[in-house]
Amino acid sequence: MPPLEEVIIIGSGWAGSTLATSLDETKYTITVISPETTTPYTPLLASAACGLYDFNIVETPIRHTSKKIKFVKAQVEDIDFKAKAVNCIPAFVDLPVKDFVLSYDIVVIAPGSTNNTFNTPGVAEHAVFLRNAKDAMKIASRIQDCFEKASIPGLTEAQQRSLLHFVIVGAGPTGVEVSSELSDLFATSYAALYPHLKPYVSIAVHDVANQVLSGFDTKLQDYAMSSFTKRNVEVLTRSHIERVEKDCLCTKENGKINAGLVIWATGNKSTALVDSLAVKKTPRNPRILTDSFLRVYTPSSELLHGVYAIGDAADVEDARLPTTAEVACQKAKYLAKLLNGKVEEEFRYQQAAIVAYLGQNDGVVSGKKDYSGRQAWIAWRSKNFLWTRTWRQKVLIVIGWALDLVTGRAIAPR
Repeated sequence: MPPLEEVIIIGSGWAGSTLATSLDETKYTITVISPETTTPYTPLLASAACGLYDFNIVETPIRHTSKKIKFVKAQVEDIDFKAKAVNCIPAFVDLPVKDFVLSYDIVVIAPGSTNNTFNTPGVAEHAVFLRNAKDAMKIASRIQDCFEKASIPGLTEAQQRSLLHFVIVGAGPTGVEVSSELSDLFATSYAALYPHLKPYVSIAVHDVANQVLSGFDTKLQDYAMSSFTKRNVEVLTRSHIERVEKDCLCTKENGKINAGLVIWATGNKSTALVDSLAVKKTPRNPRILTDSFLRVYTPSSELLHGVYAIGDAADVEDARLPTTAEVACQKAKYLAKLLNGKVEEEFRYQQAAIVAYLGQNDGVVSGKKDYSGRQAWIAWRSKNFLWTRTWRQKVLIVIGWALDLVTGRAIAPR
């Protein structure tokens, strides 16, 4: 019996984890290298940050008892394509081993992306991102701290308003959903917990674009704007953030704006590994360019043997696919079938519906059929349920919905 081929997957996000669990273990030895030990369920993070779900629901471990997947908690610094080896640094500073090399027969580059701050001063230091469960925990803690600070006797109304002004930078699906979940939380649970602070709470969404939900139809964008108005969420389009400071942000149009919390949800940019690799890339916001079989090119447009790229880090030639979980999973499932010998045709992305939650059991869906309202909200909740990969998580999600309905959110039980 011939030895199994060594497959190294760089990254533990949607693309990497889906591929790792879909490859044929009788053909390959599978190793996942990532500094993160879990895969975050990004559509559920905003809900978890606002107390709807337990944080354990919004991520799943890479290590499996039922899967023969090796996991190495490390950062890949470089890939030697000629030697078929990856150069790694452990994700720990207190080890005697400072670097190591792993050999491969096939390497799949799927490190995902990182937060795009557009080099705005102060964002990394003073804003909060929402990419994983740790971020969601930080947001939940900061929200509660803001309300507790505002409850301290002796503060002026202006100081209370500043502490309870919550700013989301970015009006894409993530930013819209975060603002919606915050609105739900403040209108129900926190309104009951902190009735004396209710008049001072405010939410604002800033975006440099001239509309919200840029990937949606104009009618759905207008519907979303009307929903913001009903929920008293201020939307500032064409807003240029010049810098973020402690407890405030500064904009070109409105100057200094005090805020108790700034959540940065403006989009993605490539990782340091992708930036450093000598491969062919897309011209804007560089991503690794692949052919329609997800194979990677050299800078001179030659195919690299045994090298593939999927997820946010890559794009298919002439396709211009978005950096979404749907695209990442479709690529990963296709590549697994290709490597398992179950498919020979080229990859073709199947456009799925785009869903966004607008708060108060409202939402918008863009796809073969556009619709909004309660039906869209049900579609959004259903999609959240279907995205989870274990029955344990599905059961816990349903329990979370039931408890929210009967006893309120854990953050404010009744």
